Amino acid sequence: MTAISTKSNEGALVITTNDGHLDSASAVLLLKATNPEYNQPVLHIKQAGEHGGAASIRIDDQNPDIEFVETDQIAPAEKYEIAVQSDKLQINGRNASDTSFETIAVFQRRAVGGNIGLGTTSQFGAGQGVIAIANASVAPSVNPADGGILLVEDGALMYRGSKGTVTRIAPA
Repeated sequence: MTAISTKSNEGALVITTNDGHLDSASAVLLLKATNPEYNQPVLHIKQAGEHGGAASIRIDDQNPDIEFVETDQIAPAEKYEIAVQSDKLQINGRNASDTSFETIAVFQRRAVGGNIGLGTTSQFGAGQGVIAIANASVAPSVNPADGGILLVEDGALMYRGSKGTVTRIAPA
C-alpha cells in the first residue's frame, strides 16, 4: 500500500510505501522529463534558508548512494556512484565486466583516520591523515600537454613532466 500524507507541523509531503518487492530499477518516486528537445533539470531544489546549515538533499539508509548512468553509452561505460560505506565516502565506477563498482577515490572522516585513497580503499599502512595511491595499471606513454602526471609504479612514487622526463620521487 502506498500512502501520501502531509506533516502540517513540519511542512512536509510524505510518500510511504510497503508494497513488497521492487525490481532494482524501480523507485518509490519516479520523475520523468519526456520532451527530448529541452535540456532542463527534472528536479530543481530551491531552499530559502539563510544560515546554510540544512541539507538540500539527505539520504538516510544503511548504505546510501547516488548512482549516475549516462544512458546513451554502452554498458559498462559511464556508470558511476557516490556511496557511503563503513565511514568512507567513495566515488566508484562500474567495472569492465559490468558486475560491480570499483573504487576510484575514497575519503575517510577524520575521526576514523582522515585518509584519502586513490584506487584503493584500505592501503593506509595504519596511518592517519595520509594519501594512498594504488599502483598504475598502465604507466603513461604520452607526455601531458600542460602540467605533469603523478603515479605509483611498483610502489615507487613517480612524476612525468610535459617534456617527457620521468622522475622517481621516492623509491618503493
